[in-house]
Amino acid sequence: MTKIPIKAVNIICNQSDSIVVVMPDLYPKNKGFEHETIQGLENGVLNQFNQVLQSKRINDNRLQERFRVFCFKHDLEALILAAESQLISILGVNFLLVKWTTPVEEQNHNVPPRDIVEKIFRECGKKYKGSVDARRILKSARYQDIAELCPQSLKPFVEFLENL
Repeated sequence: MTKIPIKAVNIICNQSDSIVVVMPDLYPKNKGFEHETIQGLENGVLNQFNQVLQSKRINDNRLQERFRVFCFKHDLEALILAAESQLISILGVNFLLVKWTTPVEEQNHNVPPRDIVEKIFRECGKKYKGSVDARRILKSARYQDIAELCPQSLKPFVEFLENL
């Protein structure tokens, strides 16, 4: 959380056509600096970015326009929960016994999406390997469908990319 703004300032200052986008997770809360909400996390990252600019005595508002923060409320597994039919297909089952909150961004922080996905895999007699399984599940999902099911965090990011 504290290193990202430093790297972002260096990239933006040294590459005049660059845009830096960061996507930190709200979960776990208060990591790096205090934040309880997505807005608090976004404001904290932006404040860190501005502090780096000030420490380098850079006073150019255009640089701030090239730094964007899109926060996930949970980890990548929230996207997997939004891709339910692809998850079912990869697991080779007809339905899932484990239920979760919809929209997927409203999961309880004490039971994050990763825990739910791991439980789903266990219920199907498999072990979840995030680096492999997430890719397998999400590559067959339409990003537009997942964005609709993740309106708080992923959808604004998708809209930003589509409007570049």
